[in-house]
Amino acid sequence: MNIGSLLVIMAVVLLPTSQQKNQPVQTSRNLTTSLQNSNADDAKAAAQVAEKLFAAMKAKDGDAIRSLFLKDGHLVAIDKPRTGNGPSTTRVFTGDAFAKLISDSKAGDLIEEMKNPEVKVFGDMALVFGRYTFHLGTTFSHCGTNSFQLARTSEGWKIANAASTLEFDCMH
Repeated sequence: MNIGSLLVIMAVVLLPTSQQKNQPVQTSRNLTTSLQNSNADDAKAAAQVAEKLFAAMKAKDGDAIRSLFLKDGHLVAIDKPRTGNGPSTTRVFTGDAFAKLISDSKAGDLIEEMKNPEVKVFGDMALVFGRYTFHLGTTFSHCGTNSFQLARTSEGWKIANAASTLEFDCMH
């Protein structure tokens, strides 16, 4: 075998493709996806869980919110002080408690948007995370970072755990 043939073989073996593990791909919804034992459909389905949660929050649909969580799933809210000084406070909700909090809310439309979520899929586990903004109707309320840890179930992706920072010093 000559050196040219060896280089061609090495190039074919070593050059990454978008279908190999851990290679980012851009989907039509501008999601950065890491493929590992999965495909872009898994990443899209995982990202849709966050979108469904936001739609259910806007509709104040407790049953829809509850259906997105595993039975023992949780959401942690990490509230930064409005002044920006001092430690954050932490609130922990079960999926049921979060669903009740939202469905019982007397505030206007709860509009949360995560414009460019990143999604990483690891077999039957997925991570969806990114910056978000939150509005009460048309009034800006706060921003922060969301992180959703999902588990694949026979019913599809479900929220096992979620965490969100609530920040008030935002460039929106």
